[in-house]
Amino acid sequence: MKCPKCDNKNLEEIKINGVKVDRCLECGGLWFDRDELKIVRDHRDKNLSWLDFDLWKDSDKLTVSGRSNCPRDEKPLFKIKCGNTDVMVDICLECRGIWLDKDELDKIISALKEKINSETIPGYLNDLGGEVKELIIHPDQAEIELRHIIILMKLLEYRFLAQHPRISEITSVLPH
Repeated sequence: MKCPKCDNKNLEEIKINGVKVDRCLECGGLWFDRDELKIVRDHRDKNLSWLDFDLWKDSDKLTVSGRSNCPRDEKPLFKIKCGNTDVMVDICLECRGIWLDKDELDKIISALKEKINSETIPGYLNDLGGEVKELIIHPDQAEIELRHIIILMKLLEYRFLAQHPRISEITSVLPH
């Protein structure tokens, strides 16, 4: 495969968090085939797995990437803002691959962690309700949705105890 940014330089296969992805030696950009970015994110921090990562649901926000073509199928790449981050990623609508420029993976992971750290109790409760809804709508994905619910409940507990340290002190002396 060829780099979409560096005049067709060859990409090399590397492993990131156990996932094989392709990297340009020239610019440091990374190519993620379909769902590989989600897997890397989940391996990097399991608490991030419940965060929505569907770049294709906001197709009205796509802009043409320019001269860049998909390294997988040579179709044009489109730019889209990655969630609530400032990172603009290149995506292929055909194969659903994602191109990240150098350091964009770290920026995305940092932004997702910041979302978790800044989430409020009502926000977590809202997210928890959304995951329960997903469980009802997609019972075939019960294992994934239940895992997300458990993560959210744990994060909600941490946030609650951080905001109410006196309750944390009281419960710490209770018998287990």
